[in-house]
Amino acid sequence: MDKLSKSSDAEEVTASSEQRLRLILSQLPAIMWTVDRDLRFTSSLGAGLAALGLKENELVGVSLMDYFQTQDLEFPPIHQHRRALQGESAEFDFQWGKRLYQVRLEPLRSMDGGIDGVLGLAVDVTEIQRLQEQVEQATRMESIGRLAGGIAHDFNNVLAAINGFAELALMQLSEDHPARANLQHILEAVERSSQLVYQLLAFARRRVVAPQAMSVNTHLQQLMPFLQRVLGEDVELQCLLDAQTGNVRADPVQIEQVLINLVSNARQAMPNGGKLIIETQNVALDADYVEQHWGVQPGDYVLISVTDTGVGIAPEHLPHIFEPFYSTRIAGGGTGLGLATVHGIVNQARGHIWVYSEPGKGTTFKIYLPRVPDAAEPLPERTPEPAAQPGSGTLLVVEDNDDVRQIIAALLRTLGYTVLEAGHPQDALRLAAMNTPDLLITDVILPEMRGAELARALSVMHPEMKVLFISGYTENTIIEQGELKPGVEFLAKPFTMAQLSAKVKQILQNG
Repeated sequence: MDKLSKSSDAEEVTASSEQRLRLILSQLPAIMWTVDRDLRFTSSLGAGLAALGLKENELVGVSLMDYFQTQDLEFPPIHQHRRALQGESAEFDFQWGKRLYQVRLEPLRSMDGGIDGVLGLAVDVTEIQRLQEQVEQATRMESIGRLAGGIAHDFNNVLAAINGFAELALMQLSEDHPARANLQHILEAVERSSQLVYQLLAFARRRVVAPQAMSVNTHLQQLMPFLQRVLGEDVELQCLLDAQTGNVRADPVQIEQVLINLVSNARQAMPNGGKLIIETQNVALDADYVEQHWGVQPGDYVLISVTDTGVGIAPEHLPHIFEPFYSTRIAGGGTGLGLATVHGIVNQARGHIWVYSEPGKGTTFKIYLPRVPDAAEPLPERTPEPAAQPGSGTLLVVEDNDDVRQIIAALLRTLGYTVLEAGHPQDALRLAAMNTPDLLITDVILPEMRGAELARALSVMHPEMKVLFISGYTENTIIEQGELKPGVEFLAKPFTMAQLSAKVKQILQNG
């Protein structure tokens, strides 16, 4: 082969390699460019140009100053390019428009080692940054949730003792005693406090729930009059319910709380009136959506969207709005737990919540709950709380908190029951060996032994014994692991004497 043929072959190989490299660069989800010593573009390649509304090499001949519309030599990209012209490599993050880029600059050297310009590479990390923020927010929320759950559990024990002793004192006073009014105020304060704790537990996903297959549309239709009262006359409520909307598996009481909290929040955002639109529909979240929303599972969902025409939420507040006690309100009421409660309930129902807001234009909350094929069950009826009822039988109360155990025992003895008290599982086992309890009332979390373990041990001695679990909260993992199975008898602290007596009587009579 002659020299001319070899030269031609080499040129073809070089041209083919350059064409392949150019093809790769044109599809690379990034931007590569070069500038000369006057900081004028000499090339610009990469699929990332499209996000900036640019075409390949469209910038050739344009200076950095003209492109960024500034003569400030300290403007970060210009400053970093000037560093590269001095022979330094540079790495930095740069926000341009709505995109975030990781930028790498290298001196562009000639064959003799001189610097002819700068070679730059920018990788769009906007989505990576957004997903990282979602992961960090989820981690932060989980940590806050664990803290909130622990605080709520301890606080509920205190409330249970206060409520019980106040009720006992009321029973011991005559109807005209002047202290009765003070005790009533204490009970009302306990009720308000228990609602705060309820919201903390909902946020922390530490509540025992009663999920059922339910129609969101039916629930909303029943709630409409109440939601309109929450909004007031100067806010128009519009409900757009798709008749084809499927069913979800959730606790109706908790879904009601989600809707009330969102509507109440919207009311606060529209002090001068406005419009609130609640919509429902079936949606399918695919892989593309899941890639954009960390922690979401693909599948069929029921979407509940709540849109107001209020003041909106500033961007700096959005990452924090679901945190407990975080409030964007300058003044006004509220506990700062409303949206935290919503977040906890939706997560506990294995759903997902997303929010979009523009200051001055309004806010939309979108709640996605997994759709189920089951037929909707009737919604629970609201019944007034019955009065405390006397009863008979032997009850074994196991509670490691002395105040809570003592007041439960005192209340039950007042109602006519024989009560055995144990502050520790081993004490309960000894008492059960010498007595025949009709009902075991035990806290779920006990030192050295779970309440469910104690119940199983005592049932060997007394197969006919019934069990009532009590707790300030019950972690979902306990239920999922079978230590506390769905359907067991449960009473959440704090409870009233009437609630306790009704629960005990119901369990004994159903035996």
